[in-house]
Amino acid sequence: MQQHFLQSDPIVEALVEAGEVGEKRVLEIGAGTGNITELLVEKAESVVVVEADTGLAFGLERRFSRQSLEVKNSVFPDVSVPDFDGCVSNPPFALTREVLEFLGKRQTMSALVLQEEMADRLVADPGQNRYGHLTAKTLLDFVPVKLRTVPSSAFDPEPGVDAAIVKLYPNRERFDIHDRNDFLELSKALFTHDRKKVRNAFVDARHMLDLSKNEARDIRDQLPHSDSRVKGLAVSEIAEIAEWRST
Repeated sequence: MQQHFLQSDPIVEALVEAGEVGEKRVLEIGAGTGNITELLVEKAESVVVVEADTGLAFGLERRFSRQSLEVKNSVFPDVSVPDFDGCVSNPPFALTREVLEFLGKRQTMSALVLQEEMADRLVADPGQNRYGHLTAKTLLDFVPVKLRTVPSSAFDPEPGVDAAIVKLYPNRERFDIHDRNDFLELSKALFTHDRKKVRNAFVDARHMLDLSKNEARDIRDQLPHSDSRVKGLAVSEIAEIAEWRST
């Protein structure tokens, strides 16, 4: 899995500042050559890094042997890490979904460098082109804020696309979701037909909801927000539909 290492000191400084790491136990996923790690060990109480590449992990251990740093030479997310208070990372772009899932469960404030297209999806509003299931899923756990664009030239090797610093504020209590799995199942199904009205998307995605065509047709007009476009549904409205289905 290819990694793109941050080489820009101002970007590294902005990322670590966003992480508010002072007196915290910090996790870094995909530490690479240690450009971010170097600043983290200066400012944080302690740092745990996860690095899959054995050579890079060994280099981190040697470089920071006198600092409060623990190196986990393992493939994320199949790794056990000690408790931490925050995450500051430039993870491999291919692991973005796994990182969001991992941090969402732990509800810790985080500052991440993500591919800009992905960052724009996380912060999109209902009705916008990039708004979708990933947005809704992320909003269950966090209030995401896009802080700044990171040009591709800030990386080595260059990824060919720009990135962005995203700050994630834990906020799982924001929505009154009675059954998270029901919500996610429904959201994923509806957003496969996000340009359609809820009533039509519900029928078209019936196989994802374990419904026959007749069963879906029988209840589609009773669904809350049945005449709304899926793309325009707020998280609270998706939750209403999910709650209605479970009653």
